[in-house]
This record gives sequence, structure tokens and C-alpha cells, in this order.
Amino acid sequence: MAEINSLQEQHTAGPIAIGFDYQFYYFMYLALGLRPGEKIGFEVKDDVHIDFPDGSTVLFQAKHTISKKDSPGDFPNLTTLDNDLWKTLNNWVGFIKASSDSSKFLNKNSFVLATNKKLKTNDFEVALKKFKTDENFVEIIRVIKELKKKTTDSTLVEYFQNILSLAKKYQILFLKKLTIETDEIGIIDKIKQRILENVRLEKYVDVIFDSLSANLQSLKFIDISNRKKVEVSFEEFNKKFGRCFEIAFTEKPLPKREFPGPLPGNLEDQIFIRQLIEVGDIDADSDSRVIVKYTYQMLKTLNSITFWLEQNYILPTELIEFTNNCCEIWDNEFRSKYRSIKQRIRSGELISDLDNEIKEMGIKLIDSIRGKELAIPGYSPLGIELSNGHFYVLSNEPRIGWHLDWENKYKN
Repeated sequence: MAEINSLQEQHTAGPIAIGFDYQFYYFMYLALGLRPGEKIGFEVKDDVHIDFPDGSTVLFQAKHTISKKDSPGDFPNLTTLDNDLWKTLNNWVGFIKASSDSSKFLNKNSFVLATNKKLKTNDFEVALKKFKTDENFVEIIRVIKELKKKTTDSTLVEYFQNILSLAKKYQILFLKKLTIETDEIGIIDKIKQRILENVRLEKYVDVIFDSLSANLQSLKFIDISNRKKVEVSFEEFNKKFGRCFEIAFTEKPLPKREFPGPLPGNLEDQIFIRQLIEVGDIDADSDSRVIVKYTYQMLKTLNSITFWLEQNYILPTELIEFTNNCCEIWDNEFRSKYRSIKQRIRSGELISDLDNEIKEMGIKLIDSIRGKELAIPGYSPLGIELSNGHFYVLSNEPRIGWHLDWENKYKN
């Protein structure tokens, strides 16, 4: 049974499939960094490439390895004699030799090997960095020749021979334009970080990632199926995939939070309840269930607003603007409802003689306000329950009221 399992593991496509996935995710990562005038391609000129407005191109080879059995989650190092490393360099040397004008090809193209392997001790990588600083060509070629002597792998020997057979002036240009990048934090995390840099709101990163990944995969599948090149310019990327980012910038519902209770005692003593009782909207003796309902709506609204602020769904300045707007809505209705009564008072009638009319108008004012559905800018309407609850909050502070003389009665 052990032999069968071992044989099955040798033939599984998992490690190969994840290598292709890594190339795709690297393509996605680079696509998120495109700038105006740039174009990215997948499996066209290389694993991935980017064409720049000045006519230059960067060729990317993306190499992935799965974790070792004895250290799950821990990726191996990109060693000095790593097969992926030298196979990639060998392939690029093949590109150079196959071009009709090697100098022109090297002047136009740069080369990046991207891998999820760790880069700790790699003699060639150290020599490459040093060469880019001191341009000591003799030293880096010496390192490559020494590495050729160290290996007994015939395939690696062929790679070294091919690289060393390149003309000196081309070797110099190639090594100057060669970069090795490692992916210590993981390509998916790097993609999500780049999405975050675009939208600035972490709560939308996962949903944007899922949408963008699915739509890019569809583009890749359709284009390859139709024998088309998988290439996307900055402008095309925005046009085709901009909607994947819309969730961060369009109206959306705010999460509601219930009030867990218990309700406070002496509900009739709340300022907003006293205001409603005074104008006759509720009766303190017979409307206890209504008082509980309105109190619950007010506290549910307060609990939701506190949560939105704590979780950064809304900014304090947005809450201030929203509240001020609510007060303006109330003020417009208040002035409209009490305009004729105020004119009569200015003509000499006593406010005490108009109390019954004032209470009737107060109820009309409440009915009008209860029909207003509020919305915080950038989000879907709150619904009537939270909208009414917010007006109850304001009348409990109190910043608004229903009786014509509410300020003298409650504000002080």
C-alpha cells in the first residue's frame, strides 16, 4: 500500500497546478501595479511581461515550490545550484541568441526571476549584487565557472555552458539587467496589500480580491480558448475590471447592531418620551408597549452608530455632517408646521391659549418626521426603524423637539 501511495503521489498534478496558479497570481499582482501607457501579458513573451511606453519590456519568470514534508509552510531556499534558477537563466540566454539583433534585444528587455523560495545563502545572487555595484565582470564570471565545476548534474552543466558561451558584451548586458525577487510573505498577501493600497479600506479587500481573481481567470480562459494573446493595458484593465473595485466606492448597507438589553428603568423619564407624551403622541398610562418599542429603536440606533464609528465604517466628521443634516430636515418641517401659529403669537395671542393647537401641530410634525428615511453619504438608506431611532436620539439629547416651546421646556 505504501508503494502504491508513493507512486500515486509521483503522478499527482498538484505541484504542477500550483505552479501555474502562482504564475497567474503573479500576473494579477503586477496587473494591479500598472500605470498609464503600460501593458501586461500572460504567457505571451514569457510567463508574464510588461511593456512600457518607452518601448522597453520586463520579462518575468515565476517559479513556485511547495513546502517540504518535514517542515510544512516553510519554503526551501533558492540555493546556489538551484535548478529553477539556472534553467530560467538558460532560457533567457536562448532568447538572446535567437534574436536577430542581440544588442537591441538586451537594450529593450530586462529580466526578473520571481520565486516563493527563500533567498538566504546564494553565492551567485551575492555575486550578482556585487557586480551591479562594482561592475567587476571578471569576478562574477569566475563565480559562474566555479559553480559549473562543483556540480555533477549534467543538465546544470549544459545550462552553465550555454550561459558562458554567450559573447562577453552580451553577458555584461544580461547580468546588468537581471533581477532575482523572492516572495517571503506569499503572493496572495502581496496582492491583497496592493488592493488595500488602491482602496484604503481593509474591509473590502477580500471581496475585491475574489471578484478580480475570478474575472481575470475568465479573461485568461476565454482569450486562450480563442487563441488570442492574454494582454491587458492599463486603460483596458480599468475598463474591464474597474467594477471589481466599485464596492469600496458605491452605496452599500451598513451593518445593523441589535440592542442586547436590558432596557433602562423609568422609561417615561427619558426626555424624548416626555416630549412625545406632552404633545399627545403617546399616553404614559396606556402606551407602555409603545414606549418600550421607541426606546428600543433609539438604543438600537445608538448601538449601531457606536459600532460604525469603532469599526471605521464611518468617520466622526461624517457622523457630524449626517446629524447636522437630520437637524436641518427637522428644522425645515418645524418651521413649516408652526409658521401660522408663530404669526398669531407675533400678533398678540398668548402661547398658553394656543396649547391645544400646538399639540396637534406637534403630532403632525412627528408624523412627518417619522416618514423621513435617512442615509449616511456613501451608504444605503438606514430604513425607517433606524431613521426614527436617530430622531429619537436627537430629541433625547435634546437637539430637536415637537412642541413649539420645546427648548424652554427641555433644553434647559
